[in-house]
Amino acid sequence: MAMTLVHQIEETARFTAVHAASAPEDAASVPWLVTGAVLMVQQACTLALSEAGAELPAMAGPAELVARVADAEHLAQPYTAPLKPAHHRALDAVIAARNSVMHPRPDGLAIDARALPDGLEVATGLVRHLLLTQPVRPSMVSDAEAASIRHSLDLIDMSVDFWRTVLA
Repeated sequence: MAMTLVHQIEETARFTAVHAASAPEDAASVPWLVTGAVLMVQQACTLALSEAGAELPAMAGPAELVARVADAEHLAQPYTAPLKPAHHRALDAVIAARNSVMHPRPDGLAIDARALPDGLEVATGLVRHLLLTQPVRPSMVSDAEAASIRHSLDLIDMSVDFWRTVLA
């Protein structure tokens, strides 16, 4: 089954939005939320770097891909992602949570949900920047795909705002 990377991002964003909505009330959605958020970021970074003609490492991790899209050497201005060190740290917390899901331990899974909202907002902001606000090639995402991705990102952000009130 062939599926374009943009379509994969659209589906991942939709999946992540569903789990973002469930996470405040259902802890079982948190592992899926962080997994979807990190995958969505990886997909968006890969698409942007690919469209820019940048060399992609064979097995790049999410933090490396994010570092590349935030570096004008890999993704020229104005496409470079405007990330500050605090953004990288916030996203690192989501990546660490995803890593703990992907690499199970005998004693189970323990994710500190309080560390996730800032990183989830960075994830949606990064995807929004790379695909919707400042895409390398404006035609790389159709209007319908952009509307769907935008809707899912807005739902994730709204859920994260609500989640902050639950965690407070």
